[in-house]
Amino acid sequence: MGDEKLKQELLYIVKISSKYDFHNKDVVENILRMENERQILTSVFGKRFKARIFDIAYDQEHDGKCIICGNIANETGTVCNDCIEKISGSPYAKSVLKSDEVVEKSSIFKSKVWPILSKFILACLVLVLIIQLAILGMWLSIPTRNPKVDPYISKNELVAVNDSGEALEQVLLDYPKDQGYSVSFIRLDQDYVGRFNNPVGESSSEIEEALTDEERYDYFFQEPVYVFHVTYSEKYAVKVGVVEVNADGKILVEGQFNDGRDTHSFYRIR
Repeated sequence: MGDEKLKQELLYIVKISSKYDFHNKDVVENILRMENERQILTSVFGKRFKARIFDIAYDQEHDGKCIICGNIANETGTVCNDCIEKISGSPYAKSVLKSDEVVEKSSIFKSKVWPILSKFILACLVLVLIIQLAILGMWLSIPTRNPKVDPYISKNELVAVNDSGEALEQVLLDYPKDQGYSVSFIRLDQDYVGRFNNPVGESSSEIEEALTDEERYDYFFQEPVYVFHVTYSEKYAVKVGVVEVNADGKILVEGQFNDGRDTHSFYRIR
C-alpha cells in the first residue's frame, strides 16, 4: 500500500474518532455499515479500526488499546489522544485542510451569483406551479374511471401446492380465463416469508416500513415461490399484475388489480 493511501486512512480514522460519540450504538453501527459498503479501510490500521468498531457495536470485549500505537485509547476505545494530536497536526493533515479551505472559498465565490439565480429559479417555480394547477384542474374535470375500491380477498380455501401446475390451478380459481384473465407461469423465485403471513388485503410496503428490528429478522427470510403474470383486458383499459404462490397455497398480488391502491406493493389475497 502506498504512503498516500495509508496517510488518508490514518487521517480518516482520526477524523471519525474525533467527530463521533462511539457510546451511541446507532452511530457506531452506521459507521460499520458505511465501511462495509464503501471498503475504505484496507491497511493494517484500517482493519484494526474496523474490527474495533465491530467490537464496540456488538458489545464485544477488547483490550482498550490504541489501534495505531498500542497505548491506552481514549474514551472512544479506538485511538489515543497522542495519536490524534500527532496525525491532526501533521503536514499531510494541514495540506488536506488547506485544500478543503480552497473548496470552501470557491463555494463562497459562486454564491455571489445567487441573487440573480434565485430570481430565475423563483420564476421557473411559479411557471411550474401554474402548469401543475392547470393539469390538476383538467384532471379533476375528468370523470373517475378507476375509483378506489376495497382490495380483493379470495373466497377460496388454502390448498398446498407441489409444483407450478398445481399453483396455476389455484391462481385460475381467482383469475379465471372465462372472465377475461390471462395467466402464464414466469419462473420459480424467492420472496420474503413475512409477506405471506401478512393479513389478507393489507399492503406489504406499509407493514414493512413499520417493522421493528426484531420483527425484520424473521420477516425477511426467503422461501421458494411460483411467479405468474396476469393480464385482464376490457373495453377501455388493460390491467397487468404479478401473482406469487408459496408451497402453502398462500397468494400475493402486485399490480393493477387493487384499484386506487399502491400498485408497487404486494397484497395477500389468500
